Amino acid sequence: MKTHSKATKSLNIFIVFVISILSINASASETEGVISISPKQCIALNQGNLCYVDIEITWSLQEQGNYCLFSSQQESSLQCWQGKRAGDFAREIVAKDNVVFSLKPQNSKIILGSAKLEMAWVYKKNNRSHSTWRMF
Repeated sequence: MKTHSKATKSLNIFIVFVISILSINASASETEGVISISPKQCIALNQGNLCYVDIEITWSLQEQGNYCLFSSQQESSLQCWQGKRAGDFAREIVAKDNVVFSLKPQNSKIILGSAKLEMAWVYKKNNRSHSTWRMF
């Protein structure tokens, strides 16, 4: 009888564990689909150089409302939409560092979704001085 109760208890713990994992994955996928960026990377020739890229951002939400798109490069909004459920944004971006784009309700600081444009380089910066002497 004790073996049956231990097995039932273990099964119940396992079921609770699986349900909690599934609910975490479901809530993560709900926010991931809010905003997307293309391309996801900007490639410059050398690390530290400016990177130029034409980006396209699309977003969609379930509720119609007034939303604004923000960039980590500036405090003011890039564009706002009135009474919309979805929107598109396209522009050339010039950056040295990663840029994060965030979608927020108008006049609110709540971030509904975000996407990152990551910087990449063909040649990484060499921190070693070119005038070093070598013995061998």
